[in-house]
Amino acid sequence: TPSAHKAASASRGAPRAALTASGPAVLSGPALKPGLSLKQGQASRAPWRRVAVHASPAVQQYGLVTLTTWLLEEEKAGRTDMDMFALMTSIATACKQISSLVNRAAVANLMGAADAQNASGDEQKKLDVVANELFCAAVANCGRTSITVSEEEEKPVALEAVSGGAYIACFDPIDGSSNLDACISSGSIFGIYTPGECVIEEGDSPETMVDKCLVNVRKPGTDLVAAGYCMYSSHTILVLTLGHGVFGFTLDTTCGEFVLTHRNIRIPDPGQRIYSGNEGNTALWAPELREYLAELKRPSDGSPPYAYRYIGALCPDFHRILLYGGIWVYPPDIKAPQGKARLLYEVAPMSYLAEQAGGVACVGPLADQRVLEVVPEKVHQKSPLFVGSTTEMRKLQAFLRERAEAKAVVAA
Repeated sequence: TPSAHKAASASRGAPRAALTASGPAVLSGPALKPGLSLKQGQASRAPWRRVAVHASPAVQQYGLVTLTTWLLEEEKAGRTDMDMFALMTSIATACKQISSLVNRAAVANLMGAADAQNASGDEQKKLDVVANELFCAAVANCGRTSITVSEEEEKPVALEAVSGGAYIACFDPIDGSSNLDACISSGSIFGIYTPGECVIEEGDSPETMVDKCLVNVRKPGTDLVAAGYCMYSSHTILVLTLGHGVFGFTLDTTCGEFVLTHRNIRIPDPGQRIYSGNEGNTALWAPELREYLAELKRPSDGSPPYAYRYIGALCPDFHRILLYGGIWVYPPDIKAPQGKARLLYEVAPMSYLAEQAGGVACVGPLADQRVLEVVPEKVHQKSPLFVGSTTEMRKLQAFLRERAEAKAVVAA
């Protein structure tokens, strides 16, 4: 028909779209000199030109990168392997399940205590027990871990792993579970350690061999190959490092996938003037730490005071530091001289994340001992923690060192 003929002839002179490796491109028609035009049905003999065209923001917003895609890209780049891919996707599945349970805890009768204590002597909540089972099943079923350590289990558990995948997975299924009944943020923390070696001597009994291999989990943070946490709050976010930066993935409940929303997270330095810690226990702290808090509230140099932010759970308090900067102080006190957080599966993984994000995490009287270099003496060993932006941590160290030197002069 005439209309069809016109449409066909018009299409011959119109730009044609094509897909390239870098995105869509356009094959443009020949340029016309001013005053000239192509008659209907007339074809040009001029060559076609390839012009790159970038996707508009409206198109780019749908190009989501899921955790699965990101892990495959990391494996392709040689920064991880398929064993870690299998382990991380299994942990992500457990986090999705726990997120759903947290959201439904009130209606599913999962609130309150479970009338039991965990290996650290803390009262177990119902969700602690369920979340522990989910995490244990996830890492066991993927076949890439040889040993698991959980806050809710008294002893490490040996697993059968496939050849080449024998990581040690340590985790706190739900950190801050006491907050759940009040609908306050909580989270799951995990650390993945290298397998290491199990030294067995001639004449060791089977029981001794098993014990020696299980105590192999007492590793310093320098042996971590991956760490992260999943926080359950207004949304669920999985923060992860494989030793090459820190990345955040938000759970999209419409498709059930963790989607990359935070690329290469860096702790702001200098960040916001924020400090966090349990001020209710300051009377039990060392005098120099009480003086340090007083300095933050009323700086001697006349600068504005620091803002106080505290939730009472490691995941959300650390997450704020990760995004905004500042400092989090969790020192030993008279009642807990060794601290309260567990070194192997809470303090070390968070310290690894902090360092990967450009921050500092330390322990010790002068807050100058690197957490990742501490070797646990016990599986469920507790530890204090000072963590924050580099600038704020250096200020704390300088303050404590100055007070220690002044104290030494007085003593002399």
